[in-house]
Amino acid sequence: MKFKLLYFGELRTNPKKRAQHITDIRMQFHPQLKKLVEYSPWNNLGKYMMPNPTKSPVTTKHIGGVDFNPIITPNLKLIAELDIQLMHPEIVGVARADIDNRVKTLLDALRCPQNEHEIGENQPKNIGPIYTLLDDDHLVTRLSVNTSHFLAPDMFDHKDCNVPNNTEEERLFLMVDVNVRVGEGTLENLPFMV
Repeated sequence: MKFKLLYFGELRTNPKKRAQHITDIRMQFHPQLKKLVEYSPWNNLGKYMMPNPTKSPVTTKHIGGVDFNPIITPNLKLIAELDIQLMHPEIVGVARADIDNRVKTLLDALRCPQNEHEIGENQPKNIGPIYTLLDDDHLVTRLSVNTSHFLAPDMFDHKDCNVPNNTEEERLFLMVDVNVRVGEGTLENLPFMV
């Protein structure tokens, strides 16, 4: 089972307000994942994505007044392989292109917050559950990162992009190819064994 997630904007290595930066990134992935669970086989999980379901392979997490619905969870016995295409305006090979810390920021944004300190102060609280890819990043079993020079900087001139005009070095386009695999077969994850 494969799908792609896209991100346009900043992916900072050590932001001053780390929790808010990660929340902003997470909120760009949320509508994509919310749309994903409308389609088969993900739509079968909808009945489990609610607070306190009676039988659930998916655990809705209530953290800091917000419900989070991870779609890859240990209870569902799903694991993820991620292929990341990171395109940035820096010339490839320049020392400023801090890949390892950017990937750490990205992985934190793809998973559920683990406590209320990992939620930004501007996190929307009344829009329903926030969808995340992962319950926790230990569910990633393979990770590859490919970086390249971004040749279309005009994409970031759009007023809705969450990047201030003076931080061109932080701007990037990110594509995450997600390959969902079944770690152990169960009745709940049977539809994902395709």
